[in-house]
Amino acid sequence: MKKIMSRDEKEKKEKRDRIVIGSVLIAILVFSTAGFAFFSVINLDKGEEREYNGIKFVVRGDGLWHFLINGQEFSTAYNPEQTKNISIEGEINLQNYYKKPLYFSHDSDEQGVSEIVRNIERYAERVQLACIEQCEENLPVKSCEDNVIIIKAGNETLIKQENNCIYILGEQNELIRAGDAFIFKLLGI
Repeated sequence: MKKIMSRDEKEKKEKRDRIVIGSVLIAILVFSTAGFAFFSVINLDKGEEREYNGIKFVVRGDGLWHFLINGQEFSTAYNPEQTKNISIEGEINLQNYYKKPLYFSHDSDEQGVSEIVRNIERYAERVQLACIEQCEENLPVKSCEDNVIIIKAGNETLIKQENNCIYILGEQNELIRAGDAFIFKLLGI
């Protein structure tokens, strides 16, 4: 038989149960966060390392190469050694994008776009997709008078500048590597 409880006893029991369950959940959250932080630090120390032009590149648990320049962290899929054979034509300079709108146009996978945005959006006034000359989508139409990075699939992997347009060209599987070469050139690596 079940013991009959008064309302006060029932409320105390429910309150105690909520406190126990809440405490257990909080403990799980705290320990899982601490464990993740602890093991992430361990993974940082065990990652592959390279030095290029005096800058240390380290692969972390996310598989990206992380590096610091002037106290700011950047991350790329490739390191500079892996992109050095990509031809770059033009005067590519970070000052061209500082506190100015930056537009992207692409006809391929957006990974090349996200790779560049992840690293240089902090310098631009804003980052936005756009079309060059004509547009079937509901995007602004821009020209090479604006700061536009155009990522296109092509037979040859290269980066070239025409006015304020940067063309990042390459086979579909090479566009991220070309985007990283652009980032390294932009950052002066």
